[in-house]
Amino acid sequence: MAASEQKKDGFNSRIGYILSTIGMAVGVGAMWRFPMLCAQYGGGAFVVAFLVICILIVIPAGWAESALGRRYKKSAVGALEIIAGKIGRKFGFFTGFVSLGVFSYYPAIMALILVYIFKTVSGSDYISDVAGFYTSVNDNRPVIYLGVIAVVIITALIVLKGIQNGVEKVCKILLPLMFIFLVVLIVRVCTIPGIAEGIEFYVKPEWSQLLSPKMWVTAAGMALFAVGLGPACLLTYGMYLDDKADLATDFITVNIVQITICLMAGFVSIPATVAFGLDPLAGKGLIFMSLPTIFGTMPLGSLFLILFFICLFFAGLSSTINQLEIPVACVMDGMKVSRKKAVLLCSAIALLVAIPCVWSDVFFSFVDNLIGNVSYCLCAAVIAILLGWKVGAKKIRTEWYNPTSVIKWPAAVDYLYKFVAVPALVYFTVAGIVDLF
Repeated sequence: MAASEQKKDGFNSRIGYILSTIGMAVGVGAMWRFPMLCAQYGGGAFVVAFLVICILIVIPAGWAESALGRRYKKSAVGALEIIAGKIGRKFGFFTGFVSLGVFSYYPAIMALILVYIFKTVSGSDYISDVAGFYTSVNDNRPVIYLGVIAVVIITALIVLKGIQNGVEKVCKILLPLMFIFLVVLIVRVCTIPGIAEGIEFYVKPEWSQLLSPKMWVTAAGMALFAVGLGPACLLTYGMYLDDKADLATDFITVNIVQITICLMAGFVSIPATVAFGLDPLAGKGLIFMSLPTIFGTMPLGSLFLILFFICLFFAGLSSTINQLEIPVACVMDGMKVSRKKAVLLCSAIALLVAIPCVWSDVFFSFVDNLIGNVSYCLCAAVIAILLGWKVGAKKIRTEWYNPTSVIKWPAAVDYLYKFVAVPALVYFTVAGIVDLF
């Protein structure tokens, strides 16, 4: 039943695939995680590392992982079993577990957004003391967990509808709205008095920081997180992709858009944080202090803040949908159960794991680093080794994605994948694991 369900489903259009894939990160992923990490790791230096990884590593590895899903029309469990036997099957389940891990802590941020929406609608004073306001909201853990439950339920209901009727429809509406809001905010940020210092912090690298292995590991984790590379996100969406689709060109489009939106999100939050004298090391609370401050300087700021957070919440659903869809696909494929049973099982596990993530900011940060950085790099490294060296980078290029690509990519891509992307991903993984201890 599960297998037939997956084969019948799929993306209804090319733009649906592109927007759904972008939706893995755009929303809370781009708006919250990228500015937070960028501020923590030196602004401009982090941006440079992020861009280098997005171009040299993400593109060849993303092509291969997406092509694997399209080639075999199976989740990570089934596809990796074909190319690596029982070990591949077990690792496929692990990739699903990583995505489920993200789905266990990511809704805590969306729950904060829900609380901010409610507080702003009720007329709470969020502007006189943005740091104190955030602390009071963040400390109300039972309310945040109720918000997590709401996010998980909404996400589960969408994923139950499948790809065309759930994931694709939501992303087609929400992502363009998110982009419009970002453009408006950037215009406003550029008119803030004294913003030049904040912009300089964001765009001017301190080159010495590029010598920090931890910064590179974090930038790698963000680059992979932003496009869904590693824990079978691209593989799973590739499974639903039409065999005649120009996979290579579409993925480059996805990568360019996600880079653009991440950089725009950073431009909105980080310069304003510096200009208003807020703490750039505020961690997960960064956007909840910088954005209200920006809106507080605008006419009808409260109204626009409410609208923006509503839009941000729904755009964030495009990410939670993906995070749930990956383990659901693995359970359906690996355990041969229906979509309904897989959704219920994965949602229940996420709600349990979310409890310590909500009640402890220290545990939340640890999980974000362990999963969002180290585990993403580990998954991407193992899959890249299997594809680039076992299956063969040349075979993947010439047989899996070049035949349907408008551009016939040269053999240089094979060398980039095998001798640059794979070693770099292995290094980031090892460095990230060492840093945990």
